[in-house]
Amino acid sequence: MKIAIPLFKDRVAPHFGASSEILLVEIKDASLYQEAKWNLGGDTPLDIARRLVELGVDKIICGGISRVYKEWLVRKGISVEDNKRGEAKEIIKQLLSN
Repeated sequence: MKIAIPLFKDRVAPHFGASSEILLVEIKDASLYQEAKWNLGGDTPLDIARRLVELGVDKIICGGISRVYKEWLVRKGISVEDNKRGEAKEIIKQLLSN
């Protein structure tokens, strides 16, 4: 499973599309397999969303997100967990511990 977290420094960005930098993690067998920071480029939230689809992301964990982009991502098969705050790596640790 590939998970993307839009970043503001090392924290979850307050709103999807506010930052083109993401933490991209891959989970295999309930443990962290790979982790990398990426700059997706793109000028709009839709550019960023399209790039995440191209990367094969399965899930996005983000702060706020416009209903339009959330619905677009869900239609593309990506689950969206929004209204998250805090350090991105801590959120991944919590996800793995559940």
